[in-house]
Amino acid sequence: MTSPISHPPESVSALPPHQTNQQWWDEVTPVHLRSDFYDVASFLNGECRLDSLELTGLGPLPGKSVLHLQCHFGMSTIELVRQGAARAVGVDFSPVAITAARDLAEQTGTADCVSFICCDVLELERHLDERFDIVFASYGVLTWISDLARWAKVAARFLKPGGCFFLAEIHPTSMLFDNDKEERVVKYGYFHDPAGLQLGDDPDYSDPSFKPTTSTREWQWSLADIFQALTFAGLTITEFKEYPYSCYAQFPNLTQWSDGFYHPPADQPKVPLLFSIRAKAILKGKQ
Repeated sequence: MTSPISHPPESVSALPPHQTNQQWWDEVTPVHLRSDFYDVASFLNGECRLDSLELTGLGPLPGKSVLHLQCHFGMSTIELVRQGAARAVGVDFSPVAITAARDLAEQTGTADCVSFICCDVLELERHLDERFDIVFASYGVLTWISDLARWAKVAARFLKPGGCFFLAEIHPTSMLFDNDKEERVVKYGYFHDPAGLQLGDDPDYSDPSFKPTTSTREWQWSLADIFQALTFAGLTITEFKEYPYSCYAQFPNLTQWSDGFYHPPADQPKVPLLFSIRAKAILKGKQ
């Protein structure tokens, strides 16, 4: 899950962007582990950590191998196995998150069929050499990626021929608005800026009482950018859906329904807050 974009740019960090972002995730992961938002205790007691949108998009999991990109501290990766996947591999660049993920795998008794790799997802080919039935990512992953074309090639590279790629993500249109306001006030541009946006001074999305000291750099990607990156990587898009609700309290007037998603008031015009894409691998050999 990405941090919501809600503050103007700050001074640019001297560190490479992904390294700066990794430090932010290292700082906030301990907060996430103890937060009500992630509720690790209920997960350890067996509560499912894949929502209905993810489960539907992933399709039948029994017997499948799954690669989970940008897995954070691994609850959804572990859930893939609890839902029947034969093997799941999670990838994240935060060593703090990966250490926590491995500990959760031990606690849930899934360590024999779940493994975790600590690396920048764009460098995954240096650390892994196998193919999977499904490559999966969800919610707040793309804004952290400086090179979307390369990210899409990573996804395609690790799919078996005929394998399924599935992405559930926060809609780029919803990222235009000031998420401190209930009304839809456009604050940010829709189209990609290679420089990205330097952000800081935001409370953590899982615990508003905690304000990270580390800043982040994030990138907006349009739907056209996403479709083109996946297509050029050799994937055939088979399904695209948009949803008028969010995976978190993205705006102050969203309320969580029994389905687990956050919905706007009934009298408010609906805008897309999430989207999902399914695609199929059609090329053989390395992308």
